[in-house]
Amino acid sequence: MSQPPSKRSPFKTTAPASPRTADSESTPPTIALVIARSESQPHRVGEVAHLQFGERLLVGRGEVEAEYAYFAPQRPGQAPVARDQAEPLEGDAISRRQLVVRAVGTKLQLEKVGRCPTFVNDVEVEGSATLVPGDTVLLQGELLLLAVLRPRILPGPSDAGEIHPFGEADADKIVGESPAAWSLRAQLAKVGPTDDHVLLRGESGSGKELAAAVVHRRSKRAKGPLVSCNAAAFTPTLLASELFGNPANYPNAGLPARKGLVGTAHRGTFFLDEIGELPRDAQAQLLRVLDEGEYRPVGEATAQRADFRLVGATNQDDSHFRDDFRARFQVCVRIPPLRERREDIPLLVRHLLLERVRKYPELADRLLMKTSDGRLEPKISARLVDYLVRHPLPTNVRQLRTILIEAINTSPSDKLTLPAEMMSAPPAAPAQPPPAAEARSRPAAPSKQDLEALLHREGWNVARVTKILGFSRSALYRLMDSYGIEREKK
Repeated sequence: MSQPPSKRSPFKTTAPASPRTADSESTPPTIALVIARSESQPHRVGEVAHLQFGERLLVGRGEVEAEYAYFAPQRPGQAPVARDQAEPLEGDAISRRQLVVRAVGTKLQLEKVGRCPTFVNDVEVEGSATLVPGDTVLLQGELLLLAVLRPRILPGPSDAGEIHPFGEADADKIVGESPAAWSLRAQLAKVGPTDDHVLLRGESGSGKELAAAVVHRRSKRAKGPLVSCNAAAFTPTLLASELFGNPANYPNAGLPARKGLVGTAHRGTFFLDEIGELPRDAQAQLLRVLDEGEYRPVGEATAQRADFRLVGATNQDDSHFRDDFRARFQVCVRIPPLRERREDIPLLVRHLLLERVRKYPELADRLLMKTSDGRLEPKISARLVDYLVRHPLPTNVRQLRTILIEAINTSPSDKLTLPAEMMSAPPAAPAQPPPAAEARSRPAAPSKQDLEALLHREGWNVARVTKILGFSRSALYRLMDSYGIEREKK
């Protein structure tokens, strides 16, 4: 068993997290580090190390002790993995004492103390640097860490039944362990069993079609048809026939009979992508069938009935809808873009490459390796992953897939590397603000809860607390007074 740090040690022991019940409220987000790539332990991608406000910890190889940050999977409604159950970091090039990290508000102060070359946002650093959410730390191509904001306890039930293996696609084919991914799962799980019409909002490539399939699969209509169409592809002159159908030879001779999308979706789900492109007159024509289930095919005198659920998807605002048509969507679900769940990008990379190999099995030896436990992992450079998690991906998963295919086609070796034309791309964010901006910026003020915890942890030593926070003594006292915290421990 590891011995506690000596009294001289500047590192503070972190008390184990108290257990949380399944219905506990989520905790506020704090700065954390996520493993985005590990050459020695690829199965650990997605694991998280949380840091308490003002906490100063080591990152290094082969240690899971009180003074070391430890990485572990994070699942909704579950207390963090105990330190003695966590797996130590590996990597031959990483020193046992490689980095000292300290959380200050939503920033992370980093000091390199080991020999391993260290890069922050692809720029080598000696000494110290300041990280904000979205920044990366790369250790000699061995280990890539991503700074993010995450709650210590993810909201959600702890007894949700059988759960998918950490980092892999779930039963609905959603990939991700970020708070945003779990929030989306929770929303779709609530919406699916209802019969409400649903509007999905999200950017191109964010996964709206996948979300529509989840809504259908989780509904009472799952055994019925899922009819999909892109509203932007409608021909204006034939739009009514496409939606509601027409008899043979109407309105023009030679036209085949059409049942129409609405009739085809009877007892199922009608998914209308790019619904914001639907003309307003077509929106008006859909009102009655949405309310009463009644419609009239073009050229027919007799009304017909269709029982269907409409799921629309768009990236447009409400100005593209008639007010009465928009009001028919009782539920709106927002699909988060990748920039709001960057820690999921490495997991998506693995999923997309496995998907590629299933389509082209001859690529298996070149793109994948089998680990000792039989798991298939991508052969991909940490620098390529570094690029993907930091740079804009305006079309989200579509662009991610495009970059990976480009890397497959251009990489000179078996390991996927960053395509040459992307090497000169500027970093998405500087490692730290310029000196002038840094001098003007104020240190982040902790919450009352964080400040009380810090004071308690430092034995109410004001000098040490002001040094950790970067505050003057008078500023600290003003903050304590504003929170109603007594200046001396009683």
